Amino acid sequence: MSLTGETTRAAASRNTLDNIQTTINLPEVSIIPQNSTFTAILRPVAGEKSIFEVDTLNPIANPFTYYDPQQQQLYISTLTIGNNTYKNVKMVLITPIQDPPRFQLVATEIDKTALKEVVATVETKPVLVDGDAADDPAIWVHPQNPALSTIIGTQKRGGLSVYDLSGHEIQYLPEGHMNNVDLRYHFPLGEEQISLVAVTDRSNDSIALYKVNPQSRLLENIAARVIFSQLPETIYGICMYHSRLSNQYYVFINDKNGGVEQWEVFDNGNQQVDAKIVRTFSVKSQVEGCVADDLLGYFYLSEEGVGIWKFNAEPHGGDEGHLIDTVANGLLTPDIEGLAIYYINETEGYLLVSNQGSSNFIVYDRAGNNSFLGRFRIIANNELKIDKVEDTDGIEVVNLPLNSNFPHGLFVTQDGDNAEPDENQNFKLVPWEQIADALDLKKDSFYMPQ
Repeated sequence: MSLTGETTRAAASRNTLDNIQTTINLPEVSIIPQNSTFTAILRPVAGEKSIFEVDTLNPIANPFTYYDPQQQQLYISTLTIGNNTYKNVKMVLITPIQDPPRFQLVATEIDKTALKEVVATVETKPVLVDGDAADDPAIWVHPQNPALSTIIGTQKRGGLSVYDLSGHEIQYLPEGHMNNVDLRYHFPLGEEQISLVAVTDRSNDSIALYKVNPQSRLLENIAARVIFSQLPETIYGICMYHSRLSNQYYVFINDKNGGVEQWEVFDNGNQQVDAKIVRTFSVKSQVEGCVADDLLGYFYLSEEGVGIWKFNAEPHGGDEGHLIDTVANGLLTPDIEGLAIYYINETEGYLLVSNQGSSNFIVYDRAGNNSFLGRFRIIANNELKIDKVEDTDGIEVVNLPLNSNFPHGLFVTQDGDNAEPDENQNFKLVPWEQIADALDLKKDSFYMPQ
C-alpha cells in the first residue's frame, strides 16, 4: 500500500537509540526524552545504519510521531492511505530484518476533519447576467416520474430559472431580484394539494409565491398580493417549514442585520396564497442561509461571520436558540452561507453547510447535538470538463433516486466562480453517493417528509 503523510520523522519515547534493535530507515529521527521539554532532532550518519548525530534541539510543541522500541510500535498522528486520512495511528513492526522495515497497521481513528473530494457530473446553463448573480437552488421532485424533476435557481440580479436534470433551462422568469428559494409539497389550495415555492425578492423586499405545475413543470404565480417584508433591512434568505404539530405551513425570512420573521402562509379562498407574520426574533449580525427540519421541528440559521444557530421552528418557539458550531472552533470559515437537510428517516439524516470562505462543505448529524461528521469540496471533473466549485452561496440536497445519473439522490450547489471556461455563474449537480462514499454516510434512503 502507498503511505503518505507525517511518516518521515520517527522518535524514541522514553528510550535511547541504544535500545533500537532494528534499522529505522528514515531521513531524520526525533528523540523525545522522558520528562523533557525539548526534542533532539538527529540525522543519520552517511553510510551507517544505526548511528545518528544531533542536528538541532527544539522545544516540544506537538510530538506527532515516535517509535517505541520496546513494543516495536510506530505511532503517527496523521496518515493517508488511498482516499482516507487517519489520525492517532499505531503500527507494529513485522519484518525487522528488511530494509526498510515493514510495519502493519493495527489501530487507527478516521480523521473526520480531512477534506474529501468529489466531482459534479452535471452543470446548469450559466445565468444571463455576469457578476455575482446566481445564488440559491431548490429541488422539485416530480410526483410520478422522478426523472422529470427540476432545479429552481435564483438569479438575484434578474429573476428565476427552472432547469431539468441535464442542466437545460426550461423556464426563465424575469420577475425581480430573486435571492433565495425553498419549497414544500402538499400545500392545500382549494381542492388541490400543490408544491408551494417561496422566494425572496430584493427588488421590493417581498415574498414571492409560486406553484409548480406538475404537467408543464413550470412555475405559476399564486400570491394573493405583494407580501412585503417588515424587516428593517433588505430581505435576504428564505426557507419553509411544515409543522407536524399544527399541519400549518410557514415561511422564514431574514435580513443583513440578523432579523428573522416567521410568516404563516394559507389559502385565501380564491385559489391564491396569502401570509401573515406570527413571530419575530434576531441574532446580532448578518444572516442569510436557513433551513427547517419539518420532522424534528428545528430551524437552522447561518450567522455568516459567527456560526450556525438552532431554534425551535414552531411560531411559539420564542427567541432563544443555541450555536451548534462556530467560526471560533476552526472548521467554519466566514461567510457561512447555504444550509440543507438530507433525510434518512424520521430521526436520522444530515445537515449540510456551505462554508463559503474556504470553498468547501461541512456535514453534521441531523439528530441529537448535531455532531460534526466530515467535510468535502468539489474539484474539477476533467473527464466531463466541468470546473471546480468555489465561493458557494446556496445549496440543496434530496435523498430520493431521480434517474440513472442520480440513483441515490442529488446535491446541488451554486458555483460563485464558474471559471473554466470563464462564464457567468451557474449551479453544479453532484450525485449523493459520491459524498456518502467519501464521508462514510448512508445513501440508500427513500424517505420523503410529507
